[in-house]
Amino acid sequence: MNVRIHSPLRSSLAACLCLAALLLAVGCSAAPPGATRDSPAVGPVQRHHDVTDFPPFPVPDTYNGLGNSVYTMTQKAKTGTAPGGFHVTVKPDMVFWLNCIGRGTVSVSSPGIALKWSVPCNDGSSPRGINFAPKASAVGHVAFVLVTSTRGSKWEVRIDEYAPRGVHVAPDKIPSRITTTAKAKAKATAKATATAR
Repeated sequence: MNVRIHSPLRSSLAACLCLAALLLAVGCSAAPPGATRDSPAVGPVQRHHDVTDFPPFPVPDTYNGLGNSVYTMTQKAKTGTAPGGFHVTVKPDMVFWLNCIGRGTVSVSSPGIALKWSVPCNDGSSPRGINFAPKASAVGHVAFVLVTSTRGSKWEVRIDEYAPRGVHVAPDKIPSRITTTAKAKAKATAKATATAR
């Protein structure tokens, strides 16, 4: 069914569209003259092509994870550029961490425990994790875990599990209420008192 737009509506519709196009053009920022491709004025630029090594792993060896459960590292972070694999003892709840530098994706898979997961590559600064609960029949057995990535990319993988009973996460340091100047005055007073004796 065709509906004909009458003349008064047609001109107001055209005026609104022209005004919207003008506002859109004016609202868009433009880089100042002389701005280069990697200038902040142009916008965010991906810099993963210069990065060759992963920074230190940002998740501690023991930490509070899903459901405030304590997890601990079982497989130290491994890296590689070619497909790689290793054997791991299957636990009731595991955390797989993946990270990748380059383009494409990195995948971790293990047919024995029905694991298949992938993440996109970036600059390698933020690993992604997934909690994985394998079938109860697989727990306690050894499974082969394969890590693959797009050609030319570098991958990193780490595996964590529930921490044994009695393992607790160290609490964060509680900040002192005494300011540094007060600490310095107290230290000077104690030193003066000690030398006066």
